[in-house]
Amino acid sequence: MPTNLYRFQGPEGTIPYQHYLIDKNNTKLTKIATALMKNERCDGRDISAHRNLCIKTGIVTQAKGSAYVEKGHTKLLCSVFDPKEVPNKVEYAKTGELQCEFKFATFSCRQRRNYTRDSEERQLCNEFRRAIEPAVCRGEFANFEIQVNVLVLENDGSVLSTAITAAGLALMDGCIPMYDMIVASSLGIFKNTILVDPTYDEETLCLSWTEDEENRGTVMLAYMVSLEQITEFSQNGSMDINMFPEYVQLLIDQNCKINKLVQSAAITDVIGHFESQTTD
Repeated sequence: MPTNLYRFQGPEGTIPYQHYLIDKNNTKLTKIATALMKNERCDGRDISAHRNLCIKTGIVTQAKGSAYVEKGHTKLLCSVFDPKEVPNKVEYAKTGELQCEFKFATFSCRQRRNYTRDSEERQLCNEFRRAIEPAVCRGEFANFEIQVNVLVLENDGSVLSTAITAAGLALMDGCIPMYDMIVASSLGIFKNTILVDPTYDEETLCLSWTEDEENRGTVMLAYMVSLEQITEFSQNGSMDINMFPEYVQLLIDQNCKINKLVQSAAITDVIGHFESQTTD
């Protein structure tokens, strides 16, 4: 993405002033670690509880389909645009392509982000594309491509799983043929404690390096509930392989719960659409 020369750029590495009004990061992480040793979380949630989920579709009027999702303080917007012919395509492709873009707004993180894409955004974009590709009936769009854009407005953890859930809603809102609705959830693992839907600080703690051989890391799983198919699985950190069946099953159970909320929101939107047409 090119730099906007008509906008005030601000100094590189800018940090919001609110960051200096709270305790230092190390002190905050120490408090979180102390609370987790007692199976407690600083935000008052149970270790197996999700944050509140807010869903709204049809936000971007210029897009074919869009969805705005809030999960706690994590807020993002996903837009899907009309299929278009692949430019400069010589060979005929029987299946369509997904062109994805994953971008953090400059103000979305605690430290100011650049306008240009960095390595983290490229990695998240690749994982995001791999997760939603199996859910789309790409055979219906031979030699065409579908643009899917994600803009993160505020990052407070579990941003990739939230983006995948929002993409499923945006594709549904844009009437894109799909095999099944796709949802995703994430876990944070700190020693032997498994945290559902970790915040940014909890993710930082779970990914912090330690000399002790402890189980630490984050796990994300994208899932199609009706087909019982895992579309993407990513893991960061160091964890005992014996924990694998436990947290995979836990992620599947959490995705089933999220799927019910997504289906409820989709039914509400469809009912509202037909009611508005009847009124008109």
